[in-house]
Amino acid sequence: MTGRNTLGILGKKLGMSQVFLDDGTCVPVTIVQAGPCPVMQVKMVTAAEHPEGHRGATVNNGKKSGKHDRARAADGYYAVQVGYDERATRLCTKAELGHAKKSGLDNGRRFMREFRLDEAPTQVPGDSLTVELFEGVSHVDVTGTTKGRGWAGVIKRWNFATQDHTHGNSKVTRRAGGIGRQYNTSHGVPKGKKMGGQYGVERVTIQRLEVVKTDVARNLLYIKGAVPGHTNGYLIVTPTVKNEREMSEKPGMAVSNAAAKAMIAKGR
Repeated sequence: MTGRNTLGILGKKLGMSQVFLDDGTCVPVTIVQAGPCPVMQVKMVTAAEHPEGHRGATVNNGKKSGKHDRARAADGYYAVQVGYDERATRLCTKAELGHAKKSGLDNGRRFMREFRLDEAPTQVPGDSLTVELFEGVSHVDVTGTTKGRGWAGVIKRWNFATQDHTHGNSKVTRRAGGIGRQYNTSHGVPKGKKMGGQYGVERVTIQRLEVVKTDVARNLLYIKGAVPGHTNGYLIVTPTVKNEREMSEKPGMAVSNAAAKAMIAKGR
């Protein structure tokens, strides 16, 4: 797929380790259990593009199908919805079981996400995505939820400087200070004002992380460095959106991919 919208995979952070390269270099890596992820649903621009047998609703409770059924079957965009981590039947709602049944699955999934695409997907509900999706991919973008660190002040949360420890200023050196009279207090504090509060539990994406190794047999990705979240936290892994050409335009960044060099030479 080309463009910013690409197909990715869901996974779980297993922890960190280290890998020794062929030249003896020790590289810290995060081990990610990526997949297998069954395809739960496929979205198409028009109803006619849906695979045979997966064209959405055509009959409404035994009534004659009409324009509402045709409109519901046409999604208006290309996407693939995938799931990860099977949920026990007793914990699934009827809606989750019905949704899974359409894909030929017995149980629902704990973690589901949708990947928008620029072109019509070739996958159909019931297919499975594995680490083989990342064979030949050198860098990925990883999205996760950061660790929760409770309530924190402005110094820890926003990297504010402390107040003076002299001239009679005592016991308030870590406070934020005045927020200014320029704000209309009748409307409260404006949104986005940097103050103390909940630190962490945020959706964070780290771009262009190097893939050191892939283990297809065990569906493992070895990604250089750290990724957001705690151990066993869910992750979204996609091929990086920063291609080699964009990185080569920055000072000090060299193009290491032969395919990217050829693409740049053609002026794409």
